[in-house]
Amino acid sequence: MQYYGSTDQGIRRSNNQDAFLLKTSGNLLIATVCDGMGGANGGNIASAIAVETYTKKLAKYITSALSFVYLGDIPEFGEPCEDFPDIRLGDFIAKSVDLANASVYSASEQDPELSGMGTTLTSAIVTPRGVVTANIGDSRIYYACDGKIVQLTKDHSLVQSWIDEGKLTPEEAQTHPKRNIILRALGVDEKIEADIVEFPYTEGFLLLCSDGLSGYYDEDFFLQTLESSRSCKDKANLLIEYANHCGGADNITAVVIKL
Repeated sequence: MQYYGSTDQGIRRSNNQDAFLLKTSGNLLIATVCDGMGGANGGNIASAIAVETYTKKLAKYITSALSFVYLGDIPEFGEPCEDFPDIRLGDFIAKSVDLANASVYSASEQDPELSGMGTTLTSAIVTPRGVVTANIGDSRIYYACDGKIVQLTKDHSLVQSWIDEGKLTPEEAQTHPKRNIILRALGVDEKIEADIVEFPYTEGFLLLCSDGLSGYYDEDFFLQTLESSRSCKDKANLLIEYANHCGGADNITAVVIKL
């Protein structure tokens, strides 16, 4: 497995409130992208706390489980291991989300200047049996394979709710003035729930990104870039350059994984 991530301030922002982390645990890869919000410094802090807490707690849970499971094999998402029925990858993810949410929420409660801060959280856990995604907010995961690209996550945003209701088309939502309003964020409330979904895969590429990149989504360009012969590093950097060329209106994060 090959992977690389990079983040950029963009052209129009004075600081970068995005954060990402890549971490291996046993035979799994955990990739996480967070896009913070909340004042001059709140977004930076929220995304940093979330990405560190979630990713490292999840890796710790998995490492502990692997010490009990023979051959370093992790049970399938949502299915108990025959010998250890209490071990489920989906449960580890949900617990890690809870801990990250509590950490961000607690920090905002303790400092009035950070009140109301929050962050998106999008994560891909790549296992030998499939990819498990966790998502809160509007950062996204794309999967490119065999000349096709699909979005694996669903935005928790106002314009997405209007798409679901038939009030907007996806094309209209791409440029709508309210496209950045999200309906679910980590750290804003005491409790939050992530969408956790498992997908099978063969070969292909994953792209995790903040809306500073997905806001300029072009199906042909994204697909051609991901399926090109370039390295994961070059692909991530090219996508960031593309977003800046398109206007760079927001912070830009791209994580590319070759499956």
